[in-house]
Amino acid sequence: MKPLLFAGLLLALAAPAAAQDVKISRADGTEVTLSAAALADLPRAQVTVPGDAGPSLYEGPPLAYVMRAAGLPVGMRAHGDPMRGYLVVRGADGYAAVVSAVEADKDLHKDVAILADTLDGQPLPEREGPRRLVIADDIKSWRSVRQVVAMDYRIAE
Repeated sequence: MKPLLFAGLLLALAAPAAAQDVKISRADGTEVTLSAAALADLPRAQVTVPGDAGPSLYEGPPLAYVMRAAGLPVGMRAHGDPMRGYLVVRGADGYAAVVSAVEADKDLHKDVAILADTLDGQPLPEREGPRRLVIADDIKSWRSVRQVVAMDYRIAE
């Protein structure tokens, strides 16, 4: 009986980790935290990534919607200085990759960049999630940051 109680406790403690928030810093130095619930409410898109064992289907909110929810300039608001904007997407392990704001914006760029939370219809595996940056049509997946915890929006000089 005690092992079952212990296992249940471990599962209960692990559940909040899967629902991790994402911290986003803006170019002006302010920060906003998007909760797991806020991210789950955003519109969704899919990106298929080829692999050795066949294609994988990632799904999650487009980065443009994540940016908009964080108060970052997207779409028509991206005119002028924001056209020099970029995101540094950071994983829990310290790995980071850069995505230009134009690449991330579905209104300005043909390819889709998403903050995936599912893989082939299931929650991301622990080593990838709870969120992963996935960019359509990248030839190599080196910018596909795993376990995304933060994004920094900056304007290039």
